[in-house]
Amino acid sequence: MFKIDSPLMNFLNKVADIMILNALFILCCLPVFTIGASLSAAYYICYKMIRNEDSYIVKGFFKSFKDNFKQSTIVWLILMALFVLLGMDCYILWQYAEIGKTWGSAYMVFIVMMGFAIMWAIYLFPYMARFANTTKIVIKNTACIALLNLSTTIFLFILLVAVVLMTYFFTFLIVLAPGLYMWMANYSLEKVFRKYMSEEDIAEEDERNRDYCN
Repeated sequence: MFKIDSPLMNFLNKVADIMILNALFILCCLPVFTIGASLSAAYYICYKMIRNEDSYIVKGFFKSFKDNFKQSTIVWLILMALFVLLGMDCYILWQYAEIGKTWGSAYMVFIVMMGFAIMWAIYLFPYMARFANTTKIVIKNTACIALLNLSTTIFLFILLVAVVLMTYFFTFLIVLAPGLYMWMANYSLEKVFRKYMSEEDIAEEDERNRDYCN
């Protein structure tokens, strides 16, 4: 049971890797404006982990962080501005609803819009970690992918909400939850992304690692 290649040891090693990745992710999120680059780097490492391609978590994380920093930061700032705008509109209308203004109930529209923005964001940073495109194409492609794969999008959104709520009620899970979510989400994301890859690219990836499971 305690052999280096036993299922138990493999499980414990995977948990340790996710905790290390989680620590790197949280650390690099602290300046706030670097959250986008940190997300891209974390998803890149998760992609490598599920394919058993990269054992150098720290080195790989910072390499991806550096490579995707500019584009990920631009996209994150756009996303953050969108959330601030929707949040302010929602708050203002909610205040009007509180004092009895009928049209104030329109704040629900902005809550729904924020939900859709989160669903879109679920694909943004994993996409940038996997593919090289211009920022305009990244924004357009991820929006289309989110809509065309609505069942997966809703599943990942519900999973995200569940992880956030669990972390809120059980604060100690912060040492594992973000990294665990990204690791679990990567399996679904990969299935979606592979639908839009050429046969040559898929064959090349499968050749690099035959242990990868669809």
